[in-house]
Amino acid sequence: MEVGMRVKKWALMGILCGTMVLLAGCGKAQKAYKQAVALAENGSYEKAAASFKEAIAENKDKAEYYIDYGMTLNHLGSYKKAIKQFEKAYQKVDNKISRQNNKRLYYGEALAYYGIHEYDKAKKQCDKALEISESKVLNGDIYATLAMAQWASGDSLGALGALDQLIKENAKDADGLVLRGQIKQSMGKYDSAAEDFLKAISVDEKCYEAYFGCYNVYNDAGRESDAKDVLEKLVSIHGADAEAKTQIGRAYICLDKLADAEDILSDAEKEKSTDALFYQGKVLRIRGDFENAIKKYTKYLKAQNGAVCALPEVYSELAGCYIELQDYGQAEDYLEQGLDLGVTMAYQNLLRNRVILLERMGKMRQAKELAAEYLQTYPYDKEMAKEAKFIATRIGNHSKKKQR
Repeated sequence: MEVGMRVKKWALMGILCGTMVLLAGCGKAQKAYKQAVALAENGSYEKAAASFKEAIAENKDKAEYYIDYGMTLNHLGSYKKAIKQFEKAYQKVDNKISRQNNKRLYYGEALAYYGIHEYDKAKKQCDKALEISESKVLNGDIYATLAMAQWASGDSLGALGALDQLIKENAKDADGLVLRGQIKQSMGKYDSAAEDFLKAISVDEKCYEAYFGCYNVYNDAGRESDAKDVLEKLVSIHGADAEAKTQIGRAYICLDKLADAEDILSDAEKEKSTDALFYQGKVLRIRGDFENAIKKYTKYLKAQNGAVCALPEVYSELAGCYIELQDYGQAEDYLEQGLDLGVTMAYQNLLRNRVILLERMGKMRQAKELAAEYLQTYPYDKEMAKEAKFIATRIGNHSKKKQR
């Protein structure tokens, strides 16, 4: 699966729940809470966390304060601290409001457990949340989180089952269709995956991940002409805002139109698209300008303001640049940072780059072992299959020299 693919924010396990409710009230606690919500909605999660703490200090009896503080901590990657906040919000009393709050905290706990790679606990909390009939608007995100936890624990069929239920409840959930397509693609079900991606595009013309999902699956299936046509459709979108310009620039990169990519990504950056920084880095990396690519990637990471990185493939890209510069220590550090995020859409490329790093470092036997493990998980990666054969040949040649 191509590293540029990015899943919806819930799949990165660091979102704020979209159902924050500003309850009527007054005083310091409510003022701090309202300020925290506003900061969180603007992406200022560290400042939001401080305001949530202030609200809780003034009033320790509001479940929503703990829940929204926990969601903010999820966004900052402080998953264990988030779990503690959710535990404080649990309500034993059985009424509509308590059930709504409990559903949100179970969902928040699921996100946090996913973040610390405790996938069984994440699945359990998703199941508990789905047992509550209130707040059905959350069901789509909960099913998606359940699917990600199942996928991460090796249960691809279970993940598809969760997404089937999501789409059964809402056939127009474009992000759910994309995630199902990505999982099908990882299983080698290319035709079915393409159907999901195309359906997502028909539901939402600006579901950009669907275009790239379709592009990748067509390439995997050897349908290069169809892959190109999908991205040509994307670049034809008119009246593009900063996000659309960023995605069009990304498409130009895939189409090997680097000059066009540079121009439109520069416009997107001027319009405050932080993702444009990442794709500018990719252009520089493709051109072999690794040092300036690193500067762009680093600038992108700083722009996250402490939040969990929305494009975890940046760690794989940084590692790749440092491998080319033969700074293997830095490469290893960035690979570990990326892998610490768990099973994201960058996971495959991170594992691939780890094999390449070991090979470049001359650790051929370790590289061979990791390549074999990789191919058990991703048997359809033809490039890695070739790489594994090359590594085996290098080991064989080295053994022959020793015998002489």
